[in-house]
Amino acid sequence: MPVTYHEIVPGRSKVPNYLIGDPAYPLTAYCMKEYEKCSCNSEVLFNNMLRSAKNPVECAFGRLKARWSILTKKIDLALDFVPTAIYACFVLHNYCELNKCAIDHELVKFHIEQHKNEDESENVQPHPVLSGSLAEGEVVRDILREYIEIVEHSMKQ
Repeated sequence: MPVTYHEIVPGRSKVPNYLIGDPAYPLTAYCMKEYEKCSCNSEVLFNNMLRSAKNPVECAFGRLKARWSILTKKIDLALDFVPTAIYACFVLHNYCELNKCAIDHELVKFHIEQHKNEDESENVQPHPVLSGSLAEGEVVRDILREYIEIVEHSMKQ
């Protein structure tokens, strides 16, 4: 599968497409996560921007889990059927969203809060790193932080 790279800061390395990870995920060139400890304002801004990009996704998954409780626990199906069951939940969920079907908003809030509490738990086990490296992730994150800093500076002028 080809990887697309973009030069977002002139003269710096190109940045690959990436996913936004929760604290338990490793920082790699393909999985961005927040700075654990910020040492400057641009790192705080980066963390805020990453959180603001992650929040709508968490809300969408909260709505999805509120509507389809099969997604909130171990799926008791043969492994071959799990992707189809999850895909069916996505398709039906999108249909419900497009047709403004009612949803239990308290249950949505519960699932969002539960996810956030899991992220903040000290018992979170890190996910295994399958490829990429921490150093590459740090380089990509710093380039993204620098890009945000440049955009922020240009907006002030």
